[in-house]
Amino acid sequence: MKTAVLRDPQLSPETYDSLRARIRDGFDDLSPHLQRLARSALDEPNYFALNTVAELARHVSVQPSTLIRFAKEFGYDGFSKMQRVFRLRLIEGTPDKRAEIYDDKLAGAPIQKMSHIFETCIDELIASLESVRENTNTDDLAKAVAMIKAANHVHIAGLRRARPIATYLAYGISRSEQHCSLLDFAGGMAEQQVVNMGQDDLLICISFPPYTPAVLNVIRDAHLRRRPIIAITDSLESPLAKNSTLAFLVDNETTSQFKPISGAIGLVQALCVGLVEQPT
Repeated sequence: MKTAVLRDPQLSPETYDSLRARIRDGFDDLSPHLQRLARSALDEPNYFALNTVAELARHVSVQPSTLIRFAKEFGYDGFSKMQRVFRLRLIEGTPDKRAEIYDDKLAGAPIQKMSHIFETCIDELIASLESVRENTNTDDLAKAVAMIKAANHVHIAGLRRARPIATYLAYGISRSEQHCSLLDFAGGMAEQQVVNMGQDDLLICISFPPYTPAVLNVIRDAHLRRRPIIAITDSLESPLAKNSTLAFLVDNETTSQFKPISGAIGLVQALCVGLVEQPT
């Protein structure tokens, strides 16, 4: 199978016609599972545009992570970015046609039962975990464990969706008897805590789009002070990745309102277990 080159984020958005031609031309080089997705994309572009990762995966009988691999095969770094091309096709259509498509979807959709909502959420959590397993370098995990063990004190920054991830990481590091604390954003002392960081201290920052300004401020301050930094974020273009010593990318591909944190939790749990089980 050919390996696709990721699209340059500075390029203008790809048109649906261009993407459709590339899918058609590359069809024979795809695996059977990816060919099933390609057929759906070519034959049912409206369905492809309007449904979640979990619903599309169920529709073509593949794992949710297969949609991420499908997008990467055609140069996108995540499925949601590829799906935007299909949605743009609807937006650029005539108002009457666009309304007809959305009205048909709503009219034919039964009220979701809680069981369906639950299954969809679980599918998205699994997809997040599978993506992290596929894209995380275990040598980098070993480096991160070594950085944490070598630190005199570990400071952790994470707000909003990243807050429970940061809290769990702080819990795990503390359980390994390392000196660790969450930065005090609520009390307004986070930036001062970074100023007080010693040369042997470590900062771990966690943030995803839209990035929290307070977290961006502390990672930039730590970077300027040349302190070691581990980042957990979404892409190499992230300001966290650009200012870190070591970055882990968590690809949370979903179109739902509440993006899963399971991949990031799996990542930090591996770090915590590594602190206990890896030899010093």
